Amino acid sequence: MGRVKISLGIIIGIIIFGVSGIFIIKHETNEILDMLNNVQSIYSDGRTAESAILAEELNDKWEKYQKIASIFVRNEKISSVQTSMSRLKPLIENENDELNAEFENARSALEWIVESEIPKLTNIL
Repeated sequence: MGRVKISLGIIIGIIIFGVSGIFIIKHETNEILDMLNNVQSIYSDGRTAESAILAEELNDKWEKYQKIASIFVRNEKISSVQTSMSRLKPLIENENDELNAEFENARSALEWIVESEIPKLTNIL
């Protein structure tokens, strides 16, 4: 009977860890997406210096998020976003034409992290 209780405790612990991870990832990803949209809108308004500062803050937030997300998400998904995040500030400072594409790439990769990690019937089967 003791083994059954221990097994149930482990299973419940795993379920709680998984569910809390989903909520943490979703919340943190939404914060980063909001910051990304803010940087893009400020850059679109022509305030390059301010958007570069916010891009640096976004990169710092991303570094913190990356440490948490690496517990719950596979590394391939994180590294695809890392590439885009590291390119944003230099592209803003150089006013490069590829900046909007990089914003969209980062946005879609962040959204993919959340969409692919939330369990759905199609994900499970």
